Amino acid sequence: MKFMKLLSIFILAILIVAGCGGKDDAKEDDKKKEDKAKVQNVESRKDEEKIRISEKAGHKVENLSEVRHSNVIVTDKNAYVAVILDDEPKGELREEVETRIADQVKSTDENIDHVYVSSNPDFVDRMGDFGDRIREGKPVKGLVDEFTEMVQRVFPNAR
Repeated sequence: MKFMKLLSIFILAILIVAGCGGKDDAKEDDKKKEDKAKVQNVESRKDEEKIRISEKAGHKVENLSEVRHSNVIVTDKNAYVAVILDDEPKGELREEVETRIADQVKSTDENIDHVYVSSNPDFVDRMGDFGDRIREGKPVKGLVDEFTEMVQRVFPNAR
């Protein structure tokens, strides 16, 4: 009988210890999940900071008489401008107009060092699509990579 009592106490102690360990593991798993979510949120915010729309610059560019429509996306210290011109043949952009556009963009943000302008119809379409996706709050993680790839194709000499 004494043996049975000791065995019961021993088994009960094992169950209690095992039960407590499970709770700690669950708490640890929850903490790991929470930490992972925090890291993902920070990475997402970093991506969001890397790519943004500049409505202000877009409006200033559209105030130029040669420009019918524009989309301006800013990354770090660079601005990428897609323009639809009023009287220029599609895809052609005079250097004088490009300089005026760049000046308008730089006047809206002192941190912008380089402005890349294109009136290429494919670039204009893609920039419009990127702008729409950013405005709709779509995840920017893959968008940054996709945008970078497009910019490197359109502006291969950009640094």
